[in-house]
Amino acid sequence: MRSVSPADPYAIPVVRRESVAPLVPAVRTEVTAWRAGGYPGASKTTQRLLEHWFLEEHETEPGVPFRWYFCQREAIETLIYLHEVVGIRTANEMVLRFRQELAVEPRDFARYVVKMATGSGKTKVMSLAIAWSYFHALREPDSPMSTTSLVTAPNLIVFERLREDFEHARIFRQDPVLPPEWRRDFDLTVCLRHDPIPLAAPGVLLLTNVQALYERPEPKPVNPIDRIVGRRPPKDPAASDPPLRRLAARGRILVVDDEAHHVHDEIQSETREPLKVVQTIQRLNDLAERGVVAQLDFSATPRDQQGRTFPETVVDYPLSQAIEDGIVKRPVIGELSGGPPEEVSDDASVRYRQRIGAGVAKWRDFRKALEPTGRMPLLFVMAEDTTSADQIARHLGTLHDLAGRVLTLHVNLSGRNKGEIKTDELEQARKWAREVDLPDSPYRAIVSVLMLREGWDVRNVSVIVPLRPLTAKANILPEQTLGRGLRRMTPPGSGVDESVVIIDHEAFRNLWDKALDDAEYAGVGRENLDDTGPSGLVVAVEPDRLAHDIGIPLLPRVLSRTTSRLSSLRVEDLPERRLALPDTLRSETIDYRSETIDYIGRDLLSGQEIERAQFPLPHADDPSAVLAWFAHEVQRDTRLTGQFAIIAPLVRGWVERRAFGGPVDFDDPVVLQALTEPSVRESVLAVLREAVDKATLTTSAIGAGEVKELLLSATKPFLWSRDTFSATKSVFNVQPCDNELETRFCAFLDRCGDVESFAKLARQNRFSLEYRGERQRLAYYYPDFVARLVNGDHFLIETKGLADLDVPAKDSRAARWAVDATVASGTRWMYLRIDEEPFRRHEARLGGFLDLVDLVHTLRREKLLASQPPPRRMTKAEAIAAIENARARLEGVTGGDEELDRFREAPRG
Repeated sequence: MRSVSPADPYAIPVVRRESVAPLVPAVRTEVTAWRAGGYPGASKTTQRLLEHWFLEEHETEPGVPFRWYFCQREAIETLIYLHEVVGIRTANEMVLRFRQELAVEPRDFARYVVKMATGSGKTKVMSLAIAWSYFHALREPDSPMSTTSLVTAPNLIVFERLREDFEHARIFRQDPVLPPEWRRDFDLTVCLRHDPIPLAAPGVLLLTNVQALYERPEPKPVNPIDRIVGRRPPKDPAASDPPLRRLAARGRILVVDDEAHHVHDEIQSETREPLKVVQTIQRLNDLAERGVVAQLDFSATPRDQQGRTFPETVVDYPLSQAIEDGIVKRPVIGELSGGPPEEVSDDASVRYRQRIGAGVAKWRDFRKALEPTGRMPLLFVMAEDTTSADQIARHLGTLHDLAGRVLTLHVNLSGRNKGEIKTDELEQARKWAREVDLPDSPYRAIVSVLMLREGWDVRNVSVIVPLRPLTAKANILPEQTLGRGLRRMTPPGSGVDESVVIIDHEAFRNLWDKALDDAEYAGVGRENLDDTGPSGLVVAVEPDRLAHDIGIPLLPRVLSRTTSRLSSLRVEDLPERRLALPDTLRSETIDYRSETIDYIGRDLLSGQEIERAQFPLPHADDPSAVLAWFAHEVQRDTRLTGQFAIIAPLVRGWVERRAFGGPVDFDDPVVLQALTEPSVRESVLAVLREAVDKATLTTSAIGAGEVKELLLSATKPFLWSRDTFSATKSVFNVQPCDNELETRFCAFLDRCGDVESFAKLARQNRFSLEYRGERQRLAYYYPDFVARLVNGDHFLIETKGLADLDVPAKDSRAARWAVDATVASGTRWMYLRIDEEPFRRHEARLGGFLDLVDLVHTLRREKLLASQPPPRRMTKAEAIAAIENARARLEGVTGGDEELDRFREAPRG
């Protein structure tokens, strides 16, 4: 199978796919500009959250990096921009701003539709939105947001999937959702459907099926006494309140709908009445004291029965883009050709034996390729009806590698619960949904009728055999079939290109052709079935090469903050600056209130000037507000909380005594104005940040003694789809390389006589170093190589093509780690950075690795000397003074000033 290099799913894209959603182009343009401008107009709470999520680096556990996809970033940025910055509160307001001719259903609250492809992380965006609403309501005065959220699921399988993430607020702590300094403030009670909803809790998240919120009529009395005196009151009246009313009693509410295309099928074709879901949300808005904050609807397919995208869609991340970015598997339509015609039979396993047989064969290809990694692929067969499903399951059970490993799930095909798992199979389905991806799962194949069109969160599906026709009438669309197997087994960026094969057939090939013309499926390709399958090589430890194993010392993290020394920090400890405060800007000579800005109003259509005015230019005039801003910024930049009482006096004292080259009054309007200048403001913050960092950022010493090791031989096998190199001096069968430079360097190390063993490190080795990146943000560094020389020395090595701004910080951290590792383990470790250009230029002349070490050090010394300014030619007087000083030191002159004067005045030869 050909390998397709994915785009970077984390980077801000330069070119975007066009969207057919009417509002998206205009909304996307404004959000892009807002992001580029540094989020102007956002509150401090929002600024901090966006910085924590997208500008800081994260690890979910040591050596396991975590980053938000750009599609997730754009989704939450869009929701925040529309609701907080633009201030949209109704659908009509949104239409008037972005697309005036668009018709939408009127609402008393804002509703935003977020279209994100299956597998692109909609649930994570939900968690970001809920956390943003919570902290905004908690920290911002007069916030329109809420600490109460309602998350709805359309059916029980989706509910179970969401439960895995939200129960006990798990997703908020497993993912880096909460800024470290705000974690104690996040007091969220998660209630599942039928749980009592507390009224006094600081925050509540109710996760339920929306049907559980429906208001139902009071049941009729069951006996004559009840008819006369009424029903017996419950023991706990509050707990027995309908959940909708109980939730509404908390006041303002944020509504989040998963798989929300159900919500948007608003008009029933027969009655022309809104669906019960829509009526329920509107009822919640009417009952709550301050109504629904906003309704956030998430769906991979927000389309009506005519295929039209819902008009309120403000985010559009299509399946084609998710495939291109490598967030989901690459779908491949495996074509069948030749062979005997399909037989006419009442037995579906006979009738579809070609497609079923091809699916089994392709599943076996995946199983063979993935077996060394411990992953077990799944075969999914979508049957026509329950009878066919049972027939196919029985046939698969006769195969030696599938016997006893086939799961059959039946769904309701009609009635109120159409598309739902049948009640008598529900518990089995729940258990399967939780466990089918686990290594010890007994299942290798799933056979079902239709299966759920959403809620499928299984990652191991590798082959799909659709036997049902793809028609809108049957409500089975191509993306719903593809969605059965889109989720990746490994995270993006793990070095393997994953694919899912859908077995094609002439009976519905025309439907595929029509669908694939849509830009939505631009990443779906056709291939001959023999050419499809898993790509890449398995990187694994060779048992007969354990002599080349290397143990990397696992040292505790060395960077930490402590406030114990902060209170002893004095103004005199901070360096002095001479920031500009010219005499001509003194307050007694300039009246800042007289400064104005000209304003001209023009008609949008004609361009004619219709008004002209002058407005006073506002200036900072509240000393306490300016002081508070600097103190809060320093706390934010240094990740400190609760230190305002110490930092604020430090800011005032330094500004008044050391910032402007002499004493000034902080309350002076001229000083306040100077402090608002960008260059002055940044100079003040830079001095204070550095001082606070020195006082609070501590580096822990690593002592000698027993230290745990990360053995390369403990790495589990994994697939790698990029460049590889077969080395003889490594414990691995192949080296997983990211680029041509790394492949070339592997070849160099393998032929060096003084290298005993080495390995190219991948993320699967889980080795990283924390360091302070730009603006002291915590970041993580993943070195490229480890090597052990014949003499016993160990090296941590980084190969570098283009240098980035963080290279010096990474070098410093790696060098420090090498010293600590040497002290802790007793084995000598060193760090070496290899730059591409000199390595290529001198590679042919290098006899061994130590020659490369000498070359690197020589080039570094030469670069350092070249960067020094040339020696200045001394004047005659300076030369005489230098000679006299040297002579005085040599002759031991120790007399007083008069003796020194006579010495200087004595004639010299």
